[in-house]
Amino acid sequence: MDEVYRLNYQGLEDLELLAKIGDQDRDALATLYERYGRRVFALAVRMLNDPIGSEEVTQDVFMSVWRRGASYTTKKGKFTTWLFSIAHNRTIDELRKRRRDRSRQNDDIDDHLDIKSGDISPADAAVAQSEYAKIRAAMKNLPEEQQLVVDLSYFKGLTQTEIATKTGQPLGTVKTRMRLALKKLRTALSEEMGAQV
Repeated sequence: MDEVYRLNYQGLEDLELLAKIGDQDRDALATLYERYGRRVFALAVRMLNDPIGSEEVTQDVFMSVWRRGASYTTKKGKFTTWLFSIAHNRTIDELRKRRRDRSRQNDDIDDHLDIKSGDISPADAAVAQSEYAKIRAAMKNLPEEQQLVVDLSYFKGLTQTEIATKTGQPLGTVKTRMRLALKKLRTALSEEMGAQV
């Protein structure tokens, strides 16, 4: 009987599950976790190169969905875009924390293109490689100055102020380039992400 109940959840759309999460339905959250947990983990491990830290980030992301699910509206974009935005921001926060703590430094995601940890399944490593490749491919269509700010922010964890200092560009210029780049990337990637649902 319980298995039949779970199968009903599997048939629900993301937004239906999100509505149930707004009503504090734990089975709805579990279903979303089953649906997207591996992809969120893959994104985190791609950037952190740390399976244990990536598990913690993944848990934090879904706790955030639990707490903030009711605040989601379609005006914020597709559900998957919103979810992976939360995941990316949480991962960047973790990168910055680690850099501040000096306990571990991840200077550039490109240094970790080949994941070699035995703690990561081949399937998760493949997903991470695939997501990374899609983002990098989409970035190639951006003007060079936009590619630079995205790379420094999203792959190296620098703040916009730090990017302005590093590049010698005014902060307003950096913000404009980032905004334009993200708009183009969001358009390019939203269909790609949505196609994998």
